[in-house]
Amino acid sequence: MPHSPRAPASPLMVLAALILGVCVIQVANGILQILLPLRLAEAAAPPLVVGAVASAYSVGFVLGCWAAPWMIRRVGGVWSFAAFGLLAAAATLLLNLLPDAQAWVGLRLLMGVSYVGMLTVAESGLAALTPPGSRGSVFSLYMIACKVAVIGGQMLLANPDLSALWLTVLAAGCYGLSLVPVAVVRPPAGAAPKGPAPSPWQYVRRAPVAFAGCLTVGLCNTAVTGIGPAWLAGLALPAAGVALIMSGIQVGSVVLQWPIGRFSDRHDRRLVIFAVSAVATVAAFLIAAFANPPGGAAPQTVLLGLFTLWGSAALSLYAICVAHANDHVTVEETVPLASALLLAWALGAALGPLLATAAMEWFGHDALFVYVGVVSGGLTLFAGLRRLISGPFRAEP
Repeated sequence: MPHSPRAPASPLMVLAALILGVCVIQVANGILQILLPLRLAEAAAPPLVVGAVASAYSVGFVLGCWAAPWMIRRVGGVWSFAAFGLLAAAATLLLNLLPDAQAWVGLRLLMGVSYVGMLTVAESGLAALTPPGSRGSVFSLYMIACKVAVIGGQMLLANPDLSALWLTVLAAGCYGLSLVPVAVVRPPAGAAPKGPAPSPWQYVRRAPVAFAGCLTVGLCNTAVTGIGPAWLAGLALPAAGVALIMSGIQVGSVVLQWPIGRFSDRHDRRLVIFAVSAVATVAAFLIAAFANPPGGAAPQTVLLGLFTLWGSAALSLYAICVAHANDHVTVEETVPLASALLLAWALGAALGPLLATAAMEWFGHDALFVYVGVVSGGLTLFAGLRRLISGPFRAEP
């Protein structure tokens, strides 16, 4: 009996499926972000090996920014997502079969390549389906869902036996299950243009503020989330206090991410980027100023409020920058643009912790948030100058 052609899924269903697929991936990431460092510590792995495992993931991320458009251009978005997802699942399972920490360097590199490949398919699909008048809102909801999923994955580590094999099996299963919603709806990420691959630089010239914002997010946010707990511990705060203050970063971003995204849909996004980065700059300098006042360390409640303020701004920037960049391209260009934006973030994420720790080494413990304030302040000035030089811009709804 012949099969009738399947009716295409509605744009809303495709958007929901893409976000669901990435959320399942983020559950796996939430598990592995904490589980792998803890297992390396239990195995007494040398610091050089621990650092190599962490760096390999970032290197894979950068490589994936080049591999993903190449793959999508040849086999389409759905098959690329499936290939990257199965590669990530296989690499995760091999963590159990190859317990040698040195072997994990190669596995984490493959997982980094796979992760950015799946994100490129998903984010280009979101951009292609979303009109400019709601693009900021949609990407903000996407970021909120991802953050909640990461937190959910980390909560699974409340299990007392972190050496249990089921944790890595569950993470691998999440990578595999993420293929289901994406395969069912078949998103339009396969519409990447044929011919020579475009240079990322052409997109930087079209939306320089968006790329500067993604780079700044990588430079600052990974430094704070990676070094912030140790920085707070250096203020003689208890472990519970450190956890509470760091959680304020995520809470602030989840609460304000969507209102900021919705506001950007109605105004020039460069002005929104300017305002949000200005808040992040002020919050960073306030943290640096109040961390060690003359009378002693700042109260925990003050630091919690300042970290929440910083997180509400700094962790909301990426979605607005992505929306702003997509306002300047056609649907056919969403795949290489998504890869270029992720590359800008990845370069910042690789350099951010190194630059921040170098600043702390040269200028002292409090230099972490001075560094963050200086970098985000640079974005504030750049966004403001670009708005003044090129005039107002707002994509048509």
